[in-house]
Amino acid sequence: MKAFVFLLCTTVFGFNPGKSFSQEKISIEVDKVVSVDEVFDIIQDQTKYRFLYPADLFVNAPRVQLKKGDIGVDELLNQSLSHSAVEFELLQKNRIVIRERDHSNNAVDVSQQQQFEITGMVLDDEGGPLPGASIVELGTLNGTQTDFDGNFSLSVTDENAVLKISYIGFATKEIAINGQQNVTVTLNVDASGLEEVVVVGYGTQKRRDLTGAVASISTQDIVRANPVQAAAALQGQVTGVNINKVKGRPGDGFTIDIRGLSSFGGSESSAPLVVIDGVVGGDINSMNPNDIASMDVLKDASSTAIYGSRGANGVIIITTKKGVSGKPKVTYRNYTGIKVPTHLPDMMNAQQFYDRNYVLRPQETGRNPRNITDSELANAQNGRTVDWVDLITGAALQSSHDISLSGGSDRTTYDFSAGYLNEEGNTLETGFKRYTIKGGIQSALNDKLKVGMSTYYTYSKQNLAGTESLRSAYRARPTGTVFYDDLLPQDQAQDKDWNGYAVFMGINDNQVIHPLVEINPENTVLETLRSSVLANAYVDFTPVKGLSFRSSLSAAVSNQKAGDYRGTYTKNQKTTLLPIANLQTTDISSYTLDNTITYNLNSDSHNLTVTGLYSIFHEREQFSRLDVKDLPFRSLWYSMGDGEVTNNESYLTEQALISYMGRINYSFKDKYLLTVTGRTDGASVLSEGNKWQFFPSVALAWQLGEENFIKNANLFSNLKLRASYGEVGNATSVQPYDTQSTVTQTQYDFDGSPAYGFAINNLSNKNLVWERSKELNFGLNMGLFNNRISTSIEVYDRQTVDLILGDKLPNSTGFTDVVANVGEISNSGLEVLLNTENIVKNDFRWSTSINFTKNKNEVTKLAGGLTQDIGNNRFVGESVQPLYFYEVAGIWQTNEAAEADVFGYKPGNVKIVDQNGDGKITEDADRIIVGSETPDYIMGIRNQFNYKNLDFSFFIYTRQGVKWKSNYLRGTFGEINGDRYNADASIDFWTSTNPSNTYFGLDGAGGSGNAARDAISVVDANFVRVSDITLGYTLPSDLLGRLGLGHLRIYAQATNPFLFTDTKGFSPEYNSGINSDDVPFAMYAIGLNITF
Repeated sequence: MKAFVFLLCTTVFGFNPGKSFSQEKISIEVDKVVSVDEVFDIIQDQTKYRFLYPADLFVNAPRVQLKKGDIGVDELLNQSLSHSAVEFELLQKNRIVIRERDHSNNAVDVSQQQQFEITGMVLDDEGGPLPGASIVELGTLNGTQTDFDGNFSLSVTDENAVLKISYIGFATKEIAINGQQNVTVTLNVDASGLEEVVVVGYGTQKRRDLTGAVASISTQDIVRANPVQAAAALQGQVTGVNINKVKGRPGDGFTIDIRGLSSFGGSESSAPLVVIDGVVGGDINSMNPNDIASMDVLKDASSTAIYGSRGANGVIIITTKKGVSGKPKVTYRNYTGIKVPTHLPDMMNAQQFYDRNYVLRPQETGRNPRNITDSELANAQNGRTVDWVDLITGAALQSSHDISLSGGSDRTTYDFSAGYLNEEGNTLETGFKRYTIKGGIQSALNDKLKVGMSTYYTYSKQNLAGTESLRSAYRARPTGTVFYDDLLPQDQAQDKDWNGYAVFMGINDNQVIHPLVEINPENTVLETLRSSVLANAYVDFTPVKGLSFRSSLSAAVSNQKAGDYRGTYTKNQKTTLLPIANLQTTDISSYTLDNTITYNLNSDSHNLTVTGLYSIFHEREQFSRLDVKDLPFRSLWYSMGDGEVTNNESYLTEQALISYMGRINYSFKDKYLLTVTGRTDGASVLSEGNKWQFFPSVALAWQLGEENFIKNANLFSNLKLRASYGEVGNATSVQPYDTQSTVTQTQYDFDGSPAYGFAINNLSNKNLVWERSKELNFGLNMGLFNNRISTSIEVYDRQTVDLILGDKLPNSTGFTDVVANVGEISNSGLEVLLNTENIVKNDFRWSTSINFTKNKNEVTKLAGGLTQDIGNNRFVGESVQPLYFYEVAGIWQTNEAAEADVFGYKPGNVKIVDQNGDGKITEDADRIIVGSETPDYIMGIRNQFNYKNLDFSFFIYTRQGVKWKSNYLRGTFGEINGDRYNADASIDFWTSTNPSNTYFGLDGAGGSGNAARDAISVVDANFVRVSDITLGYTLPSDLLGRLGLGHLRIYAQATNPFLFTDTKGFSPEYNSGINSDDVPFAMYAIGLNITF
């Protein structure tokens, strides 16, 4: 046991920390462990204070662990000297004298009273140990500190003592022992003590000094729900960010748009820029979430202008975990879960299918149904139903293993990790595996020179069962037969036997192949292999105080190979044709050289930071695809030369970007903040005269909370107003060679002999420029009751101009259109983040986080002054994803037969609204905008509860205001009027005895073509989902000590356990049809985190 006397004299010579130290901030650049003497050196380097004390006063004092960020001088001194019996006084000329305190007459002698031994552990809010934390018995001078593993032991006066636990940068906590002999204490980050540092692009900033709209998410919230892709962690947890899963297949990623879609190309052309450890253009879907320390989302143009032509769609900056000074720490994380299919269609059984098609259909339509085989008839009459979907889908396992090693000395830190993920698909023969390796090292060679490097390697393998396997399972009639030998003799002659299976299931329809035959790897293989390497190395040189140079070289290399093999016994080859295969290969490599110079000048009232950048970017992409047919044997795509080539294509593109950037950050008295940024980009993809573009921004902030008239109200703990304006570009909108004409080789007959030449594919447009966005943003940050309630509100308006579209040309030119800058889109919205600490007690804490995003997306201009472009589904005044269909008023009923006949419909058909009242239903006159695929608003709510060593949380996510033309209803499921395939038994379709007003009858939707059917397929896609429920337990320190562990947490988790929606079909998050291996699921997992 160690006992330290804690006494700080802060009233000598009129010393007032509220007027002196409290306005002085010290910047800690990296996490490190230093001596008390080194703390004084740091303070002297950054302030006007000078220390006078005996040279050997702190020889035996505990070392101090500093965390990256900014901290007040008074707080730093208090924490650094908390374990030493000293006093200090502030003299004239900013000299601070420190001496041993003579406490012989003042100290309370507690040695006679100390009768109760208490042990414990102090952890951060991520479960990591806090070495060097201070533990003091309240009301005494009795105290100690935690060791490197966060453990402590202290003798106190009695079993009712109260402990005060503190640590630099964390909120101090007091706990009553109440007879406990072992306690585990979790401290939460205190933004008022150690201000959060945010990565803002080519540098960092204190969150309190931000002038733009920047949102952050830490590692705790990133890994909380064990997402396969890191993008999933942003869903519902960051305002202004709309995240949607592409499909429900294993390994599929997410689409991301920040503050709405800004291009007609959908989410792909509106995707934000991703920066991973300084590597620009990384793939967020390839990251292992366990390797990420934080994600900072730059949303407004003033924040993203630093990335110029690449920042129009927002920027996501990912910072991976780094090493911390101290002895080596090994952490292992694992979870294993079972994925259970959910929200699947309820298909008809054999009896329902037979009654609908062979009893009810002739009565309703007067038409004879499709022939039924003897085997089908026997199955229906005997009540034998085959659930084809159940044959190829079911529960699946998902597991993850991650191990990391970190540590280092005072000058050098390191971090290495390896991860493995195995996600089995809920469809047979599907799955996703990912392997990741990360390494990084940072070293301060001396006080002026720092170097570092990091690498990140990812390899993944995705196996899918093809686009027809699950489709066949949903289409297959429930009256079919699984095994060939179970067919009646007369049907065996018309079917085929493949390894004992009836290939056509006794249905005799080659449009549907037995799902177990189609999905077998002997017949169908779809495999995608991806590998990528991100690497970054830097040198940081500080020749004099306040001036630093940094040179960084980063590279990103990726390769993707996608192979597709379809054998004879598949729908594609219809059991008669030889196998086909194709192989697509994509190689992308890029490098970026960034040279930055930063100058800091700080005084009592003024803080100035100037940053300059010179950057070079180069990217090379190579693509090839080869398709063959008539393969003589199952060689997949490894023996393409044995087949006949049906397609052979390839291309190579290169592009480069040169950039100059300047940024000024200025603050006056930490109350009035200004940020001015300007960036100029020169791009190879544009023609001479248009290559260079300047992107400016300016942002202002007013720390109202620092004004006396606000302080005197004793209401706000934080209050800041912000305003910004910026212009940024969209580099993804301009593809290499868009400004040049391309040619294709053609063949023609010349005097009876083949001749070859070249023809122009498209006209060039040398006037093409980037799409640009101009954005105005207003923000409010507010904290109440010592930040027990805090909120952030953003209001913005973004105008995107010079959209790249096809501008129509006269027929006389020989071309239909030319790519040009001719459109404009507007996005405006509101974002609200609310955090509350509802209950904060010694053993219990309940916190809530709510975020709300509302965005209005609108097309404001089209080419040639048009107000609508129906062919391309574009309309001025509507969103970029409008739904232009007939308006449905229900179903024509029997008593409305005469009125329906006027419009060419009959009872059971879809009732279409006659918009112009001319007594006719025509597409030109009666189609209107019936909705949009862009959400009206999205919201996420998280509640977190902590009681002693237990933690519990749940997260709810909702998306409202979305409509789409349901691929589910347009596919097999809604084919009520057809008797070829199975259908959803839950669809309430119209009959003469069931006058439903929901879905059309067995005689079809009515009208010409599919317009009426399309119209009734437009549905609301709103939903509320409980995305995550987690219950965890952290082992107490005494048990950890006996086990030889530093930290151990076990937990149980349910992912997507509950979904509330009126949408039929698969997950309402994405508009899935049946031509994909898409099975929505809930996962139930158990996991553990161990630190050695």
